[in-house]
Amino acid sequence: MEEITPMISTEIKKYLKQNDITLTEFGHIIDLNVGTVSGIVSGNRSISVNQLDRITAGMGLPPDHFYEFYIEEFILESPLNWRKISPFLYRCVELGRLDCIKRVVSLLLDTSVYIPLLFEVAEDLFSKGYPDAAAYLYESVAESERKQHSERLAVCQYRLFSLRIGKDQARNLQTAVRFEPFVDRLDEIE
Repeated sequence: MEEITPMISTEIKKYLKQNDITLTEFGHIIDLNVGTVSGIVSGNRSISVNQLDRITAGMGLPPDHFYEFYIEEFILESPLNWRKISPFLYRCVELGRLDCIKRVVSLLLDTSVYIPLLFEVAEDLFSKGYPDAAAYLYESVAESERKQHSERLAVCQYRLFSLRIGKDQARNLQTAVRFEPFVDRLDEIE
């Protein structure tokens, strides 16, 4: 079976060659150790989203230029790793890449250990004013817990209710009806 060369490292190699830049020079440009850069370029080293952002900035590309490849090469093709995934999710939120968030979250929902972690991220995003990303995470967590009678499910439904209320009275009524079965499950603080 033929090994496929990762696209990110292929693109970096192409950029270095086209611009006649050595690994050492590129390492200085992006403020990364030459050994780290060499490992990334050779495809022998995993890469963090922070390193990826430094690389794309050094190449003069938008920060999210390689995000689809990053999902393919470092999230889908590797064992799931929350310490790698969490910063990537937050960075996607900052850059408005809900499409990337959806791809990654769909991978996590099959493993119950990630549900509380996704809920924590949703709560954090809700408090920081990222309603679209928070709503998507709340919906995902709620869907994965729909057969549970957990407080977390009720909080998800409450947050979705608060995010969806607006000026459209018909939509508000529909939103209230959807939320009503969960009211009694909320903690008094909510």
